[in-house]
Amino acid sequence: MDDNGRPLWGRPAAWAAVALLLSGAVGGAWASGLFSAPACSGAPLRITVAAQPEIAPALSDVASRFNVETHRVGGRCVRARVTPVAPASYEGRVDAWVPESSLWLAIVREGGDTSVPSTAPSVASTPVVLATTRPVEGEFEDAGVDISWKLLLKGKADGLALTRIAADPGAGMTGTIAMLAIGQIDKDADVAGALRENGGQAATLAGLTDAERFGRPLAVSTEQAVVAYNGTHRPNPVVSLMPDEGTLMLDHPFAVTAKDPRRRDAAEAFQAALGARSARDTLQRAGFRTPDGSLAAPYAREYDLPEKAPESLRLPTREEIDEALASWKA
Repeated sequence: MDDNGRPLWGRPAAWAAVALLLSGAVGGAWASGLFSAPACSGAPLRITVAAQPEIAPALSDVASRFNVETHRVGGRCVRARVTPVAPASYEGRVDAWVPESSLWLAIVREGGDTSVPSTAPSVASTPVVLATTRPVEGEFEDAGVDISWKLLLKGKADGLALTRIAADPGAGMTGTIAMLAIGQIDKDADVAGALRENGGQAATLAGLTDAERFGRPLAVSTEQAVVAYNGTHRPNPVVSLMPDEGTLMLDHPFAVTAKDPRRRDAAEAFQAALGARSARDTLQRAGFRTPDGSLAAPYAREYDLPEKAPESLRLPTREEIDEALASWKA
C-alpha cells in the first residue's frame, strides 16, 4: 500500500525513435526548480513506480540515492519505491510505470486505462537479439552461417540442426519483435508457425546451457539479458548475436500515471533523476544502453559490445503489430 492506502499495482508499443525525441522532456514543475529545497516538512510523499522486472533492480538503486537527497513537493520530501511488475500483469494504481516497450502503452490504453499516456520518454534501451552458447557461436563461424532473423524459420542452418526458442508474444515484446523482424525480411513466411515449433515458452537463457549440445539452441532475447546472465554465470556464458538485417529496441518508457498533481510532480522528480549521469551509469552497468542506443566505452569493452546503437529495422505500423499478435493467437 502507498501512504494514501491505495494498492501498489493491479492489472492489464512509439519505439526508440519516438522515445529519443521525448527523452529530454520532463515535467515543468521539476524543470522550474520547484523540488530543489534545502529542507522538508511533514510526512514524506511516497510514490510507487511499477517497472519491468529486468530494469527494476537498477531503478531501485537509483531510488536509494534519490531517497537520501532532498527532493521536495509541497514542502514534503519525495520518497520513491520501485516494484517489479511484468507488463502483462500491470493493473494500474501506481504513480509511474516503466514497461519494456512503448508498445505496451498503446495496449493498456486500448484496454481502457486512460491514466497511461500514449507516449513517454525513454529511460534506457536494449536491442532484441539472438542468443546462443559460445560453442554454438564457434560452429556458426566455422560453417560461415549468416546471422539472420531467418534462422528462426529453419530447423537447420547450413546443415547444422537448430533448436529455436522464442517467448510468447502475448507475454513479452521480444517474441513480438522477432515476428515483426522476420515479417519485414520475408513477407511470405509462416512466422507464427515457425516460432511455435519450439517457442511459446519461457525463453530463459539458462535453458540454452541446459539444452542438448548438438541441438544448437538459438533463443530470442535482449542484449541486456545476456549481460545480466553472464554476470552470474561466468564459467558458462552465453553470447548475443546481432542479426545482419538489424533489430528493434526495447525503449523502457517512463510513463507518469498519477492523477493527483502533487504525486505527478513527485513522479516527474524521480523521472528527472533518471536522466542524471550517475543514474545513466547505473543503468549501463546493468547492461542497458542510453535512450539513443549508445553504450559508454568502458562498458562496451567489458561486455564486448559495440558502443554505437545497432542498425535499426523499419519501425512497424500498428497494423503490422496487430497482425503479428493475431497470427500468433490463431
